[in-house]
Amino acid sequence: MRGRLRTGSIAVLLVLGFCGSCSQRQLQVGGSGSIAFDAGGLDAPDALPSPKDGPSSADGTGGVIEIDAAESACVTAAVALPWTTTASSPLRLDVAATASAVAVINRQAKQTDVRTYRRDGTVIAGFQFGVDAQFLAYDDSRFLLVARGTTGDFVATSIDPDLYGGTRLFTATANATEHMLRAVALSSAAVVLITDEHFVNVATGVIVPWSTILGAADRDTFKVGRIFGAAAEEDRVVLAWGAGSALRLAVVDAAGNLLTRADDSAFFSVQGSDTATAVPFETGLLMFDGNPVRLTQIGFDLSRTAVGQNTQLRAYYRITPRVAAIGLQGRPIGLWLTVFPATDNSQDVTTHQLYACELDLAAPASCLSTALVAATGIGGYAIAQQPVAAAAFPDGAFAVAHTDAGGASWLRLANLGCARAGP
Repeated sequence: MRGRLRTGSIAVLLVLGFCGSCSQRQLQVGGSGSIAFDAGGLDAPDALPSPKDGPSSADGTGGVIEIDAAESACVTAAVALPWTTTASSPLRLDVAATASAVAVINRQAKQTDVRTYRRDGTVIAGFQFGVDAQFLAYDDSRFLLVARGTTGDFVATSIDPDLYGGTRLFTATANATEHMLRAVALSSAAVVLITDEHFVNVATGVIVPWSTILGAADRDTFKVGRIFGAAAEEDRVVLAWGAGSALRLAVVDAAGNLLTRADDSAFFSVQGSDTATAVPFETGLLMFDGNPVRLTQIGFDLSRTAVGQNTQLRAYYRITPRVAAIGLQGRPIGLWLTVFPATDNSQDVTTHQLYACELDLAAPASCLSTALVAATGIGGYAIAQQPVAAAAFPDGAFAVAHTDAGGASWLRLANLGCARAGP
């Protein structure tokens, strides 16, 4: 989302608390105390960043941390994130990028934890917002936060990378029982929220229940299904969601009117849809699912074009890999854990590495080029539970967050400068 949202007469300067606590609004490394936020809806105290939150002088040359799960020459900076994943408490990571900063978002049980970094890997700030807060790129210098205000309403705010100053853009009435699932920018004048109860146009105040849009039988469709992805044009949004083997699609305009919908109860294989993801690309969505990873183009007319499978970046046959995909200067790039360049014969012996693959949608079986991002040390069949999230910078670099075999989480900033040509 590169266009700046039009604030109009409703935009006011968002003052993050009273002046007496202004010095504490930025979560300082080594600071103390609990921090409140008038659009955060906090229900738990802030946690402190880890001492490893960003590179230090002891981390080796060039600010790159020396670690066992090493990175390749494509990586320009590596940051140890302040979260650890376990089998009983997996991480839910997301990444958003402006031209000069990157945010890593971790959705925890009681709050959404956000850390921002400069492109050399140094930490800028950290903050905890409400559990269902939405945090995404806004323009070349700011992020967009959609969270509950002190009144319980939805508040959209453009916020600086220091998570300190911002401008309140829009406010919309919220139901106390609903949960935000996805924020989408329709245009420079509209932010749409997908909640588990309503379609909400935060800019215009239009609120439409899903029972009205999709029918009474689908009133709770977003309570039981998972959103795979969403893409927007100026006056409409296409949604892909579902559960199990079912893919569900709908196009809704800015006023909450259903334009078209389609359901396919057997779209996904027996491996299911738990790791399926769809990202905006060209005129619709590009979906990744299955093993080998399958690519499908979905248009705003809900046409589905089977692009094919990628058979180069292999994974063990009994698991489904989790793929993070980005559009990098008009090129589709997939990032996933893979045993490539080893074979599948070793099964749980060969560890998985994090690779970036530049895809050719006319011939997706092999990558146009591949770039090793990190050797994670992760083995076995549990890679479907390992988080991988990525975002592209406007100049062709990208940021990716992931975990390693010890459960530590990492942010790596990279490019395709060391990518190798495909076969």
